[in-house]
Amino acid sequence: MKLEILAPILLSLSCACVATRSDVQRDPADAAQAFETLKSLAGTWRGTATMGTQQHSVDLSYEVVSAGSAVMERLFLGTPHEMVTMYHQDGDRLLLTHYCSAGNQPRMELVGWNAGPETIMSFAFTDATNWSSEDELIMHDARIVKVNADHITANWTAWMKGKPDHTANFDFRRVSATKTSVLFSAF
Repeated sequence: MKLEILAPILLSLSCACVATRSDVQRDPADAAQAFETLKSLAGTWRGTATMGTQQHSVDLSYEVVSAGSAVMERLFLGTPHEMVTMYHQDGDRLLLTHYCSAGNQPRMELVGWNAGPETIMSFAFTDATNWSSEDELIMHDARIVKVNADHITANWTAWMKGKPDHTANFDFRRVSATKTSVLFSAF
């Protein structure tokens, strides 16, 4: 199928999914399983970021923090565009807050989970801080695919003026793993 035919179809489907996200029946186990998958990514990753025809080398890290209750993702490590995304559970929901280099902080909720041969997590926009209108650029949707223990891909779609603006596509390979032991101590 030609791209000019396929693109509007995919855009319509993604918009329909976002529009009906509140109607999705959650399986409480999905958030827990997806969160455990995120914890399994702890370590350092290296790969590429592609937007349109531009491609750049990118470093990424995941760290299990706060006594195992959150996962911190750091993207574009050591650059002026470094960004942090924090993942955590809230009851039967898995949420993320993305601290964007654009200066806003979109929050998203897990809306899709598939633990097949490739583990797929899809997140959709819920709200944002430090963002005043739909006319401003905001990260709106994210999709993370754990291809295997040492390979992940991600797609982050930014919206502007109330519609999709561009998607950043990432492809990472694990450089090193980090043990995710949780230590408890008395304060």
